[in-house]
Parts: sequence; C-alpha cells; structure tokens
Amino acid sequence: MHGAWHDPTCWDDVVADLRSRGHRVLAPDLPLGDPATTYAERVRPALAALPVARTDDGDPIVVVGHSMGAAYAPLVSATLPAALTVLLCPGLGPLRAGFPWPPAGPDGVSVWDPSMAVAALYPRLEPERAWHFAARLRPMAPAADRYPLGRAERAALPTVVVCAADDEMFALETERDRARISLGVDPVEIPGGHLPMLTDPVGLAALLDGFLRRSAS
Repeated sequence: MHGAWHDPTCWDDVVADLRSRGHRVLAPDLPLGDPATTYAERVRPALAALPVARTDDGDPIVVVGHSMGAAYAPLVSATLPAALTVLLCPGLGPLRAGFPWPPAGPDGVSVWDPSMAVAALYPRLEPERAWHFAARLRPMAPAADRYPLGRAERAALPTVVVCAADDEMFALETERDRARISLGVDPVEIPGGHLPMLTDPVGLAALLDGFLRRSAS
C-alpha cells in the first residue's frame, strides 16, 4: 500500500521481484488525495483486491504499508485472521526537524512542487528517475473522519516494523522508540532512506519474502 502523494507504480520493481519468487502480489490505488474520503473509503480498493490475493491452499497474507500507507495497512489486516502487517518507514513519530513538508490549502490538501520533491524525497535516485517520480506525485489530504482502530487493537495485530537508518522524513531513534512503546516490537532496521522500494527494490523484496516464509512456517 503506497503512501502519501504516490501511486502504486512506486511498487512496480518490488512487485515484479516478488512475483518472480512465486508470490501473488497486488498494489491497490488508494484515494489519499480526496479530503472527503473516510478511512473506510480509502482502504476499499485494498479490500476489494483481497479475493484476488487469496489462494485456495491457505498461504499467509502479508499486508505492507509504506509511510502514510502504514496507517491504512492495519485496517486491512484487521479483516484478515492471522495476516501479518508490515509497516515500512511508517512515521510513528514526528517529522524530522526542517523537512520541507509541501504547503497545504485550507482543506488540508498538500501538493509538491516537482523541484522541491526531487530534492526532498528523491535525493538517492538518478536525476531522470527522480524527475519521473516527482512528475507522478498527486495531492494528499487527511481523511475525513477519525482513525477507527484503537491503540490496543493495532498492538494486537501481528506486526513487523521496518525502519530505514537514514530516513529523510523520520529519525531512526524516534521510530525505534515508538515501535517499542506503541506496538511492543523491535523494528527491523535497513540501510538507506525513506523510499526503499525505489532505491533497493531487490533488497526490499528479499526482506518481504523472508517475512512471508517465516509467517508460513
């Protein structure tokens, strides 16, 4: 599940690698830019995809949410007995001081200037790829209602937290502390920045493959 401003294409390389490993993978398109949508409406594309994702042989399901998508992944997992939730660079704590969050309008909708996005979000990508993804960025808005899961409900879900050592948006130390306090787990720490699906898709796919295989055993 993609995060703020992005669309499912940010997962393309990871999806391709996981499929080559024999996994069934879906990347739903979440309507995160419409301030009139509720949390339930925003996860509806993911819930609609579940019948396609399920198999008849009882294989486990892993729900992966990146950044803002990490808030929506538990809403999907809560409908799936024994599903594993993976929160990737989830932003459990505050933004890093000085991160240039794009300006938001009165309705809370924020939009990136592409040149700012290239510098802030994609400093690890080659310029051509950085501009490609910056051009695809969409508006982002807060949901229209309150978050429907309580802290205890979220903590009860089988969860893995993955944090990036040099995340441009969230400090590793804070994320590590919040994962332990809020969810009772020690995060898996990986090298790199906030968008590992773009900077190291093969490594991220291998990590997710390992989570799924351990979940199945």
